[in-house]
Parts: sequence; C-alpha cells; structure tokens
Amino acid sequence: MFLSAIQEGLSREMPRGQRVQDILERIRGAIAGPSVGMETLVRAMDPAVQPVMLMLPALILVSPLSGIPGLSSLVGLTIALVAVQMLLGRPTIWFPAFILRRHLSAERLLRALERLDRPARLIDRRSLARAGWFFAFPGRPLALSTCTVCGLAMPFLELVPFSATTLALVVTILAAALLVRDGLLAAIGLSGFGFAIFLIVKLAST
Repeated sequence: MFLSAIQEGLSREMPRGQRVQDILERIRGAIAGPSVGMETLVRAMDPAVQPVMLMLPALILVSPLSGIPGLSSLVGLTIALVAVQMLLGRPTIWFPAFILRRHLSAERLLRALERLDRPARLIDRRSLARAGWFFAFPGRPLALSTCTVCGLAMPFLELVPFSATTLALVVTILAAALLVRDGLLAAIGLSGFGFAIFLIVKLAST
C-alpha cells in the first residue's frame, strides 16, 4: 500500500513554468494588514503545485525571520508534513489548525521578501527542465525523504545557530528542482544536504 501510494505520486505530472519570483509576489499580494496568518499565505498559493507548498515555509526560514523564537520548529514540522503527504501521493495538502493559526509580522515578512528577491532571481535563471530521468524512482522519493528528514530535524536544532536555516536552504533547492523538474538542481540539493550535516556537526561541537 505504501509503495503504491508513492508510485501514484510519481505518476502525477506537476505543472511547469512556475518561478520562485512568482511565489514571492503571491506572498506579497496576500499581505493586507499589520500581520498575516499562515492560513492566508497557504490560500495564496496554488494548491495544484505542491512543491510551492514545500518551498513557502523553507523560504520563510531562509529569510531573517528565522530569528523568531520557535519559528524553526513550526517551519520544520510544516516542511515534514508537506513532504510526507507529497511522498504518499495525496492530491491536496492538509495542514493542522495550530499551523494555520500562526501569524507573522507583515513588516518583517516584507523585509524578508526583499532579502529573498536576489536569490530567487538566481534560482529562476539557473533552473531548467533538464535531467528529468532523475525524478523516476527513486529520485523523487529520495528528494522528498530528504526534505522530511530536514523538517523533522529542525525542532532539535533551535539552539544551534544557522543550522535550521542551512537545512531550509537545502529544502528550498530541492523544492525548486521539483517545481521545474530540474534533475541537476535536485542533485545539487542532495549534495548540499550532506554538506549541511557536516556544517551542523561542526557548529554543534564549537
């Protein structure tokens, strides 16, 4: 049953032509007050493009918002939840109420989005639909499993500076690769996961 669910997820064709910059613009468009709820941000995304739902929380943690206490745990659990549901081939992503009720400062979020504009343009320029064979079994499940591990590890890394952000960067790269079906970018993300683990061990030991 588990393997059949994964195969169903593999057979689902993902829409293409999505850009990271488009995601940032959708987030900006959802801000209409002094604070914005996670539910509002989720509704601003296209539910049919599941990698976007994986990338959104990762982008938040890559930004300066990562300094908010407890946010790494919330984002990590969200990433793990989305990745597991994608791995099992669910047609829509479900979020628990405690995640949807969380609010972020609109001012902080806008500042964070400005910081993300440049790396978003870089990802969009470098990402191409190439090496699509990578996403055949077990490439796509491997990428999603790596995202799941990253998400589950984040709550335990709250006290290690930059560790959760490093893992969020890996998730962002893998989500971008899934979004445009860029096998080369996915390979870079998986390699980055190994480097991130090495870096986190060094940070934790100092």
